[in-house]
Amino acid sequence: METVGEILLSEREKRGLTVKDVEAATSIRALYISAIENNNFAVVPGEVYLKGFIRNYANYLGLNGQAMVDLYRQQQLPASNTTIEEPEAAVNAHPDSSPTGGSATKWMIVGAAAVILAGGVWWFTSGKEANPNSIQPKQTAPAPVQPQAQVPPQTQVPAQQPAKTKPVIVAAKFTAECWAQITVDGKEIFEGIVDSGALRTWEAEQTIVVKLGNAGAAELSYNGQPVGKLGALGEVITKKFTR
Repeated sequence: METVGEILLSEREKRGLTVKDVEAATSIRALYISAIENNNFAVVPGEVYLKGFIRNYANYLGLNGQAMVDLYRQQQLPASNTTIEEPEAAVNAHPDSSPTGGSATKWMIVGAAAVILAGGVWWFTSGKEANPNSIQPKQTAPAPVQPQAQVPPQTQVPAQQPAKTKPVIVAAKFTAECWAQITVDGKEIFEGIVDSGALRTWEAEQTIVVKLGNAGAAELSYNGQPVGKLGALGEVITKKFTR
């Protein structure tokens, strides 16, 4: 089976296009185009970028972009080397294989039973002679009724004051997988992949900088006011929110 890079390279050469032609038409850097054609996917910064580049590059060549992304995922799956081992059957010795041991065990059981029986007879007879009234149940006086303690009235707990929020609040709802980098008041607090369906909220005293690798995958709001999407799917956008 041909790899994703081999298919894209072959189709580009069939159309007589250069890497620079593709770069100009798709805004994908020539470095990343060559890396994808050579299946050197580690060069591309992030899985979201890589899938977006493959989809856009394939669509530009007239191929099915989503099908190429699915092929990439399939080829990246590791081969299963799991083997199933049959459990070994336990080997039990036949009880007749050791006649001496079996006889000794039998006599030990008989002796133990005789000792237990003799002890029970002695306890029954001696206990009955020493205390003939021991089998009569003892009558006990009823326990006095304790007066119920009065429960003090519960004191009311004052209502907690609502938590104060910071002046700059940015919320995002992700509708697709997206790489994101968040900087709050000059300090980076998050960098990584956010799953589809996730909700994120960030607060700051002065500024919040949001950088998305798949700008069309998130709906943003600023201080409760909707901002919408920062860009299209696969587009890298940076937005600064200030006080």
